[in-house]
Amino acid sequence: MEGLLLAKGKAVLRDHKTALLAAVLGPVLAIGWCLWAGGSWALALGLAVLALVPLLALDEARRAMVRAQGLASPDRRPQTLTAAIDLMAARTGAQAHRSSSLHPVTRLPTREALVAAIEAHDAEADEARLLAVLRYADFDRIAAFDQGLAHHALGGLAKRIRDATGRNHLLAQVDRDCFAIWFAGQADLDAALGELRALAYLMMQELPSPSATLSPTIEVGLATYPTDGRAMAPLLTLAFTTRTRPQQAPDGSLLLAQPASLDLARETFVIEQDLAQAIHGEQLTMLFQPLVDLDKHCVVGAEALLRWQHPTMGDISPARFIPIVEAIGLSDQFGAWVLNAACREMRRWREAGLHGLRVAVNLSACQLADPKLQEKIERTLARHHLEPQVLELELTETAAMADAGRTLRLFREIHDLGVSLALDDFGSGHSSLIYLKNLPFDKLKIDREFVTAVHERSDSQAICKALIDLARGLGLRVLAEGVECRAEVDMLARLGCTLFQGYYFSRPLTGQAFVAFAGDPTRIPALGPPVLAQLDHLEGRLSA
Repeated sequence: MEGLLLAKGKAVLRDHKTALLAAVLGPVLAIGWCLWAGGSWALALGLAVLALVPLLALDEARRAMVRAQGLASPDRRPQTLTAAIDLMAARTGAQAHRSSSLHPVTRLPTREALVAAIEAHDAEADEARLLAVLRYADFDRIAAFDQGLAHHALGGLAKRIRDATGRNHLLAQVDRDCFAIWFAGQADLDAALGELRALAYLMMQELPSPSATLSPTIEVGLATYPTDGRAMAPLLTLAFTTRTRPQQAPDGSLLLAQPASLDLARETFVIEQDLAQAIHGEQLTMLFQPLVDLDKHCVVGAEALLRWQHPTMGDISPARFIPIVEAIGLSDQFGAWVLNAACREMRRWREAGLHGLRVAVNLSACQLADPKLQEKIERTLARHHLEPQVLELELTETAAMADAGRTLRLFREIHDLGVSLALDDFGSGHSSLIYLKNLPFDKLKIDREFVTAVHERSDSQAICKALIDLARGLGLRVLAEGVECRAEVDMLARLGCTLFQGYYFSRPLTGQAFVAFAGDPTRIPALGPPVLAQLDHLEGRLSA
């Protein structure tokens, strides 16, 4: 035909019919010639319908002539295109494709083959479907001392699944120790779950082998279509994420994961998928909670607090998404975003006439492992024309003690720049006074666990008194975080604390609202007389 040359299944197209021919010949060359032995086959391509006519001729070189008819030309006129296809090349290519789509041990379809088959089978369907993964949890443990036994067990489990799975369902091996089933023939999710329970129970039965009798440990994960999504690859990842070990009920039946745990796993999966977009999609914001010095009766700084407004889930707490950020390796990106946003806001405060303030930014243990952390801090400060003294870095004692030797070197370098360092949540982890002595901290923050209702709890009072005295002895400033009432403030002030942070003074504020708060001293309540006579009693008891 005009404009087409074929050699061993490769087409060179030279005219406006390129898109049509590529769509027609791609499936022909990939799947093989035998599909056209019985008659015509329709293929939808946008709004055009192509009729692939059966084999027309077979020349001496064993090439088949295939004719395509359709409406894919720019002027929408009917087109008839004819091409020569090398049957031997097509058959060889099809065999190679089939071989690469099967797992070498179990001969089950691979993950890629399953995803393609599902998308071809149910891509436009709206009926509910269940996607399940079953993981052989013992594989790595057994393979460590007998790889042959591990593969034998895997093959035995694959046979059990294959024999027990309904003919209309799609089965694959999606990882070296993990199978997946798409319940294509069952739109009733309860019925599909019943089949899955029976299958999991069967897989957990004793498995004979030449050298031992094994009792397989199985993990089961679930995802539902289209409730959890329509894209197959993410659905499969979700099913893998939700896997748990079935529990045996008193009647001997198996209990799969409870809905609450599945919902949590699904939420975690959504958060993981959307975190990267959060940075670039303007979903992150910064709030600033004032730090108040009651001795000076003024705001001396703010802690920068990250917030995420998810487009569908709404406000997501940092306590929920920050551990996921660290787990999936996004700490550097998020940390850089927070540091830059905090410094940018500090520059705006300067331009609004606020001076002498510090902004505190939280550091994670993952960020401490970054060899370029000091360089990034210097670069960010320079970008916003700020001196190092306006920045304070906060980290928990757990993070600080994770690699004490490296942390000591890093902190000294950062401290030498002029950046302040604060130890957060002190007393809530595995404290080491040696590290506290050696690390160059400027401030110690008393954990809210000891601050809450401190005026009513003698044990909290004793702990706070000890922490304040310890900090003073080491030359550190002390800040009580999480204060929510006047009685807590009065008690802590009597114990020697003058720096406070908490809802009693202010909730976290936007940058603009913080400017208004910090510029108005009347918003800070004056420290009144002691609230309770018990303070004198406390003082006497602590000094006794």
